[in-house]
Amino acid sequence: MQLASHLVLAATLLAAPALAHVHVPGLDVNGQCVGDADGDSAVAINEIVQAVGNALDGCASLPVEIAFRGMVGDDEFACGTIYSGIGTGNSEMVPSDFRLYVSNVRLVSLGGEEVPLELEQDGIWQYQNVAMLDFEDGSGPCTNGNTATNHVVKGSVPSGVYTGVKFDLGLPFELNHGNAATAPSPLNFSAMFWSWQSGYKAIRVDTADDKFRVHVGSTGCQSAGPSQPPSSCAAPNRGAVSIDGFNPTHSVIAADLKTLLAASDIDVNSEGTPPGCMGSPTDPECAPLLPRFGLTFPGGQPDAHAQQFFHILHEHDDGGGHLEIVVGSDADGAGALVAHPEFDAGQPIPLFYDDCLGGSDDDCSGGTRLYSAVNPGFSPLETSAPDEARYALAEGTTVTLEVTALADGLTMRLGEVTLDGAGDAVELGTTPDFHADLLTQLALPGGGEPSGTYAASLKVTTTASGYSDSEEIAISFTPQGGPHEDDDHE
Repeated sequence: MQLASHLVLAATLLAAPALAHVHVPGLDVNGQCVGDADGDSAVAINEIVQAVGNALDGCASLPVEIAFRGMVGDDEFACGTIYSGIGTGNSEMVPSDFRLYVSNVRLVSLGGEEVPLELEQDGIWQYQNVAMLDFEDGSGPCTNGNTATNHVVKGSVPSGVYTGVKFDLGLPFELNHGNAATAPSPLNFSAMFWSWQSGYKAIRVDTADDKFRVHVGSTGCQSAGPSQPPSSCAAPNRGAVSIDGFNPTHSVIAADLKTLLAASDIDVNSEGTPPGCMGSPTDPECAPLLPRFGLTFPGGQPDAHAQQFFHILHEHDDGGGHLEIVVGSDADGAGALVAHPEFDAGQPIPLFYDDCLGGSDDDCSGGTRLYSAVNPGFSPLETSAPDEARYALAEGTTVTLEVTALADGLTMRLGEVTLDGAGDAVELGTTPDFHADLLTQLALPGGGEPSGTYAASLKVTTTASGYSDSEEIAISFTPQGGPHEDDDHE
């Protein structure tokens, strides 16, 4: 039976409520193959011996394929397609290019350790610690591109339990300034290169009418000339991306152009500047864009908290979907908080089979089956609806989620906080900008067919003046699939 060491583990596998600890042979308490086996925050001699033994013959390498998808809102990117409702002008856009580089990819372990993904050196899309994602296929107006596309980053990590992913948008400095004509693939695409001095475009997005481009790379790079590499750049413009609730077995990461351009008017451009944003700290069109890449503006320094361009698209293609609970109040500027599910709360939310721990046979006899999904999410109500007695919360209102009841085997996780029983709580964020997606998991004993529903009761609270707690929200979950089924997890 394959060890499910790459999965996020459910509540029955937690040894301490504050930090998820696992009990899987060959892994330490944080789900890693080597490290602090007993969780006492110190590595003893016996743990070093165990780590060496694991590394020699018990610490398998876990193959990972991180799936990406180019999106424009709810629609998949395609060359020449007309997309409407873009930006502040509610404009139409016909894209003609969509390519980008990611680098320094790390998976985040259950214990918070960042573990580098060792990229597969395929000679085409990946070189050293850099991968190129290419969503255009050379058709229609995408004349600068080619027919080949790439939507995945491939590599391996030591066996372990991983719950997040981090990476940079763009190339590391040491690879960013060289001769693209002699560089190995994927650093030899001339359309993604400016000069030795400026380096590569971290991302290239074009439109068929050429009214708006997004070509972001390093700026303020000083050298003797365009064909000379610099010693440094004033604004590196290397975006920082951090995504929680990521499961390497089936999460899909969206690169969403509609979200990227949400605060931009793509029909308007400042006089005397190139169309769109070229990464310049003096270009007004870059001000709303660069933070969404995980950058400060105008400094061009990494800021993962501001990043919005990348997010988890969904967990599965088999009807799960992403479900939101919107938080407001029942009076304007006061009253009881209201948590309104934007879905039929009477229907159980599916949790999809991940793997079997310690069991045997097709039904995981004697072991534990794990099911999970990144659902539900919580976000603030944006526009008041007085006729429904739902009002947007005052700006600066901090909202907390509290568990009032939870079925055995269920656990929820947000960032580093695990909710596995009544009274557990986690801060969702502060209005108007928070968007918190819970990772919900279910652990069931092996043997037989999984069935039934597993209930959770939640409420939202705040310490902000004038507001009171919400009524309880009743939702439920149901397991789907099993070790004997050939699930298509994306």
